[in-house]
Amino acid sequence: MAFAFPEANNNWKELTKKNHVTEARKSPIDPADILQRFTQRLREKLNKIQRTEEENETLIHRAMKMCKDEAVSQWLKQEFEFGAFDKLGDMFHFLKKHIDEEEKKDHSDRVHITLLAHGAIRDSMIPASCLLPLSTIKDVVLYSPWNCTILADAAYAVATGIMKPQHRVFNCYTKNGCQVPGEEHRPTKLPNHWNSMRRAGHQKIPNITLSPLKPPTDAYLKRFESLTKQYGLPERNHVIIPYILPAEEESSQSVPFYVVSLALSLALLETRFKATVHLTTCLGDQSAGQKFDTEYLKNQYACTVNNTVMTTDPHIFRKWF
Repeated sequence: MAFAFPEANNNWKELTKKNHVTEARKSPIDPADILQRFTQRLREKLNKIQRTEEENETLIHRAMKMCKDEAVSQWLKQEFEFGAFDKLGDMFHFLKKHIDEEEKKDHSDRVHITLLAHGAIRDSMIPASCLLPLSTIKDVVLYSPWNCTILADAAYAVATGIMKPQHRVFNCYTKNGCQVPGEEHRPTKLPNHWNSMRRAGHQKIPNITLSPLKPPTDAYLKRFESLTKQYGLPERNHVIIPYILPAEEESSQSVPFYVVSLALSLALLETRFKATVHLTTCLGDQSAGQKFDTEYLKNQYACTVNNTVMTTDPHIFRKWF
């Protein structure tokens, strides 16, 4: 109704305006016809909402039934009741389309899926185990430290499987006016491994949200595509899924990563694949209220100072390719 009423109101104004100026005496507008069209439009939207809700409920119930971790199952139920999974069905169909295409290729049963998207951490905390709701996802691996952005060079190195912890390079994201010495952008006590959500278990992590890439002007995507053109696509068993929506769907931009991981878990159920998911997205703190406890984030994995970006040593491409 929120969409349909303004639309009907605008149509009414436009038709009335045209009727008054040009054809008022020749063909007066029938208000009943306008009302009928508005009612039909409203009915279609309400039916779509109902179908979406029913599909989301079916998917979440299937997930809770198959989830082997009781704490995660209860968390899914709670969040669903709060309306957190309203985009689950849309994400399921988006990801299933990609996975179905990959099944036609010569991959083995174990695959590495790299998700390309814009991202941030926002406001709340969730158990890390909630990113592994079903057994179809063996692990979710984060690459940026908390409060850190990532460049496409690092994302490409991850997607091709050549990125190692020793290849990390940290710089200041701002070109001018940075008040922090360059070497201080590298976190202290930086682990010599990536941030594995399986290893983290029920430990709390910030809520990660993803936003779609927007071709053709998206700088992150353009750089990734340039590297792909120069050095080639990943080899067998490596899958890349860029989060790109059709233009007409761009209003539904931000989605919690736990919705994406659940949708991907469900999509994989209908395939032979078991996957390790690699998330190459920025994890900058964009909380609207109180910021995250940096000491806690340092203990969970690592946390950078503001305006830090992670990239990779460019020489690794020449070495491997």
